[in-house]
Amino acid sequence: MAGTAGLASDVGRRREDARAGDERQPLLGRTEEREETKKATPLPLTQLLVLSLMRFGEPVAFTLIFPFISQFIEDLHVTDDPSKIGYYAGIIESIFAFTTFSTVLAWGRLSDRIGRKPVLISGLTGVTLSIVSFGLSKSFWMLVVSRCIGGTLNGNVAVIKSVMGEITDESNQGRAFSFLPPAWSIGSIIGPLLGGYLSHPAENFPSLFGHSTFFRNNPYALPCFVGALFPFLGALVGLFFLEESLKPAKPVAPVEIERERRKSVSRHQRFVAATSTTLPAPPGQLRRFEEDDGTDSGYSTPAREASVSRAAEEGVSAEQMANEGAAIKAKKPPGFRELFTPRVWASLVTYALLALETVGLDALFILFCYSSVKIGGIGFKESDIGFALSLNGLLSVTLQVIFFPPLQKRFGTVRLYRIFMSLWPVVFALFPVMGWCARERGRREVWSVMVVMLALKSIANMSYGCNMLNITDSAPSKRLLGTLNGVAQMVASLMRALGPFTASSLFAFSVSHHLWGGNFVFLVMVLLALVGAGSTFALHEGGRASAEEEEG
Repeated sequence: MAGTAGLASDVGRRREDARAGDERQPLLGRTEEREETKKATPLPLTQLLVLSLMRFGEPVAFTLIFPFISQFIEDLHVTDDPSKIGYYAGIIESIFAFTTFSTVLAWGRLSDRIGRKPVLISGLTGVTLSIVSFGLSKSFWMLVVSRCIGGTLNGNVAVIKSVMGEITDESNQGRAFSFLPPAWSIGSIIGPLLGGYLSHPAENFPSLFGHSTFFRNNPYALPCFVGALFPFLGALVGLFFLEESLKPAKPVAPVEIERERRKSVSRHQRFVAATSTTLPAPPGQLRRFEEDDGTDSGYSTPAREASVSRAAEEGVSAEQMANEGAAIKAKKPPGFRELFTPRVWASLVTYALLALETVGLDALFILFCYSSVKIGGIGFKESDIGFALSLNGLLSVTLQVIFFPPLQKRFGTVRLYRIFMSLWPVVFALFPVMGWCARERGRREVWSVMVVMLALKSIANMSYGCNMLNITDSAPSKRLLGTLNGVAQMVASLMRALGPFTASSLFAFSVSHHLWGGNFVFLVMVLLALVGAGSTFALHEGGRASAEEEEG
């Protein structure tokens, strides 16, 4: 009977355990279900629109000069050799990116100290003054100085990305960061249109400007004045409507210091009671001590105990130590060296390769379209090139706005980054195909291949959206986000200063020596794109690296 009773008791306990497990399971399931169905944080649309407008003004001012820069240099009689005009034009086009490379890190670090808003306003003001000065220039060196002013004060790209990272979280950052690439794409379309149609207004619009002596003497002032309105408008809107996203560090109030001191003393007493060899600690007190993480206690580690002993020998009181420790903990910012984690290094390398590929592609596309069929180009007219560039811009904007947010949410930033980067080798490989169609087929076949190439290029260009998210996520500290974006933009600016000159020179070398039928440059770019795609495998998903620090 005893055995039977024991067996029944055992069965009863098992049934109770099973019921308890059944009662717990739905609770866990409901918790997980609630987490999965958690809604994304609403987008700060007003701030995103303000940032997009501020971003929009810069590409307009930057690309405005491209249609007329060669004619401007010829009008100034910089050189008597027409073959050297491209050399001087290249200097003007590259000096902006080079000066940006030299100063963008300083602007990023300054924004970490004084705030994002004042840096953005001063940057847009500098770009406005730069483009106005450019239109009024009367010598080559005035052109150089004007361009340097714009590049030196242009730290806005990095700072705007920092603001975007600070006003969003992981649930909505994909949609938020999709606002910036369209702003750049649209600005890059409008800028050349203004420069091409508004230059020489006295000759092109005689009914409006034919009697203006000023515009006859300054034929490039009108497009520069109109282009300067966009960054100026961005500065005004930012001044009145942009909210500062970098919150100042909270000062340590005396009440907080006293609270920290009492907490430290209390934990010390629990430590002594729990580790005493003469008196046993009460069970409740010992349990509370074991549950305490000891993060603020100076007595939970041997190193801390040693520092207390040294302080006691030097006559420093516990209260002074608590006050100084709390103040240092609240005020000390992360060091610059702490920025360069392995994850940050991997992100910077991928960004550098992406920037080098895309700026090389932009330079090669213009040269390839302009070059005659005999030397490996496709012999397009200016109108054909303008239509192709407009089509590319339209595709880029549409894809970025409509498809990037849901794709990023479904696949994740890094996985999507790898997919987009793997398309760049295909884009470069299609250039020789277009050249072959121009020689052996006809215009229709060339346009067919070009449409495919531009579509793939527009899809691959969404790599920049992934890159912005990846850079933001890799920041080891939120207080270093502005510095990190400054470093990233510094790297990209260096690639943008070197890329056009290198790609153009390699194109000329390939054509003049007939290497690989003049296509050697595209072979090099395909290999570079493969390296860029491979570099994404050093990245990893995982949200913002600074999340734990900020929550703490």
